[in-house]
Amino acid sequence: MSASLACARQVLDAVPLLMREIRSEMRQSAPAALSLPSFRALIFAHVNPGGSLTELAVHLGVTLPTASVAVDKLAARGLLLTSREGSGQRRRALYLSAQGERVVRRAMEHTVKALGARLQVLPVQQLKTLQRSLAELSDQVAGTTG
Repeated sequence: MSASLACARQVLDAVPLLMREIRSEMRQSAPAALSLPSFRALIFAHVNPGGSLTELAVHLGVTLPTASVAVDKLAARGLLLTSREGSGQRRRALYLSAQGERVVRRAMEHTVKALGARLQVLPVQQLKTLQRSLAELSDQVAGTTG
């Protein structure tokens, strides 16, 4: 097997495990009254400011009406802002409110600390190599490298 295929296999094996850990840590710091789909909607709005209701529905794997109800509930709780954009003002753009931003930031900070605690057993040089490798992988996947 070529080095690139072996690496691809390792990425496919590692990413689901890493995502499971990240999701678990993020959920631990989310407000108890916030459902997992609602929390995922906040994360979506954080990563995709101005993203559409349709994009959120696809991301969550739900129907447009279901996503719309979730957005309305989050907006009523002061966690999400929506604005009408586009032709005929039919497109609902999603943005985090200041309160929603605080919820997401707290969850991310908690997750970074938890993952950092797990990584601190690695030697500094290995951590630096891992950082460079992850940055290169991200750039390659995003298509920003040659």
